[in-house]
Amino acid sequence: MSAELEEFIDKSIELSRAKDYHPIIFMRMRERWGTKGAIERLVVSGEIQSGFRRLKEMDFTKWSIEAAVLKFPDEFSKPIHEAAEFRLNQANSRSSDHA
Repeated sequence: MSAELEEFIDKSIELSRAKDYHPIIFMRMRERWGTKGAIERLVVSGEIQSGFRRLKEMDFTKWSIEAAVLKFPDEFSKPIHEAAEFRLNQANSRSSDHA
């Protein structure tokens, strides 16, 4: 796994904390399965996690784990990439529906 992916996730957590959001569930998963393992488990989950919803509410999806998958496509399989892309597209289409 690339140091750049780790740095992106570290920065995402740092920026989230600065906005008074603490992604505790993701951080626990990251400790247990590593960054890549935690991302893969969350992205393929059928439900939209509370963390993703919170980042969307903060207009911060560019720092989501889904954005990390798209930013570092060589780190993840095609199904993970497609799931992340789908989730971000869904979030963006919902945003434009309410604008």
